[in-house]
Amino acid sequence: MRKIACIIMVPLIFCVMAPGVVIAENTVSIREEITSVVKSDEKYEIIFESLVPSPDSGHVACVARSGKKFVVLLDGKEQKEYNSIAKDTPVFSPDSKHMAYKAQDGIKWIIVRDGKEDERFDNVGIPEFSPNSKHLAYIAQNGKQQVVVFDGKKHRAYDGIPQKHNLVFSSNSDKFAYFALKDKKMLMVLNGKEGKEYDQVSSPIFSPDSEHIAYPAKEGDKWFIVKDGEEGPRFDLVGVFRFSPDSKRFAYTAKIGDKAVMVEDGKQGPQFTNIAMPIFSPDSKHMAYMAIDGEKSLMVMDGDQGRKYDEINDLAYSPDSEHYLLTVKKGDGWSAIVDGKEVGKYTNIFLPGYSPDSQHYSFMAKKGEKWLVVYDGKDGDLYDFVTMAQFSPDSRHYAYMAKKGNNWVVVKDGRESEEYDGVALPMFSPDSQHLAFAAVKDNSWFVVADGVEGEQRFAGFLKGSTLSFGSNSIFHILGIQFTMVSANKAIMNAVKLQGEIK
Repeated sequence: MRKIACIIMVPLIFCVMAPGVVIAENTVSIREEITSVVKSDEKYEIIFESLVPSPDSGHVACVARSGKKFVVLLDGKEQKEYNSIAKDTPVFSPDSKHMAYKAQDGIKWIIVRDGKEDERFDNVGIPEFSPNSKHLAYIAQNGKQQVVVFDGKKHRAYDGIPQKHNLVFSSNSDKFAYFALKDKKMLMVLNGKEGKEYDQVSSPIFSPDSEHIAYPAKEGDKWFIVKDGEEGPRFDLVGVFRFSPDSKRFAYTAKIGDKAVMVEDGKQGPQFTNIAMPIFSPDSKHMAYMAIDGEKSLMVMDGDQGRKYDEINDLAYSPDSEHYLLTVKKGDGWSAIVDGKEVGKYTNIFLPGYSPDSQHYSFMAKKGEKWLVVYDGKDGDLYDFVTMAQFSPDSRHYAYMAKKGNNWVVVKDGRESEEYDGVALPMFSPDSQHLAFAAVKDNSWFVVADGVEGEQRFAGFLKGSTLSFGSNSIFHILGIQFTMVSANKAIMNAVKLQGEIK
């Protein structure tokens, strides 16, 4: 049963503190409109930690208490009362049009989807929507048997069906798989049909085009990959496995005794002390992986073994697959290898990335105790901390958050914003002409667009809610405001802020 959160005076901050934005280059104004979506009243006590926004931040669901009963509120509208609503629900579909939750009615548990109840069970798991939002699946239990319920229809019952990372949909939502325990064996179930039984199997993956499925299996003391029903070679262990973006290539890591190998399309590569996961380029023409050979690290790219370094951290391909950036350590310093050329020397390097048009790159770096962003090989200013650079859709601008003492700024194209106590992740508009973010100053949150602060003030923004542009000039975000009803009592309201940049 959920724990009730009391109404309090102290503002609640629902978004992660992270850094500021940028000084306006032109004179702009912001028109703001507030719509209440969830409001506390005498009948219901809102449970603060249950507030969940839809993926598009257009809807809000939460759990509230009325006496000894619990109810889900969707955009402030109450649904049926139950004895309890499970933690980690409600959940929204990816398209934000559907909502489901786990509820207790008497001693039974049910899944409620869009206000309609499924069959009652002794227990049920957390419901999961398909990528296209048209299907809903969950695990249910009666007695000692467990069963998957898919769109309200029960599959065959099994001795056990693990919940975590098990219910897997293909990207087009046409295929659905999970593994189950049957008579001390394990098997994969694909679209309701059982596969071969093994001593052990693990979570499956589908190829990006949804045509293939692969999963690890164990027979005796050997592991192997089962791809489209065909068993691969036996190993002492298999590790990370991955399809290429075009779904035509497949690679995974494996162990032979104390050595590690990469297996690509059934062919084993050279043996190393250890290897990391396979990395495909966006066009699927290249595959690389980091390998450890004794005390040195190297990158194997398209089968060619590169130079050995003391350490290797990251490899990033450009979106057009024509460029790459590798971060390496030699002695006491880190450098970036950009298309084979060494760039800079730093205490450490993190999170390299490319612009959408593949013409620019950036990475976070550390020099001594200070941090900076490196853009196209040029060092930015030093700060107490920085975050990964965000590129605009047209690739002409970039912005990152930086900490200066106790304050934060956002640096756009090398120019700092005003300083704030903190901000949430800044977002570019679709046409790349505007940059907006949520900021906090003097314990009040607000929106800043093109360097101009909005007038509306909030106690915080819902965790999981991001500032989103619906058009080139209109954005929205879900926030929390308090209304004072007496000298020592405030009522919480969840509201939707829609702003227009003029």
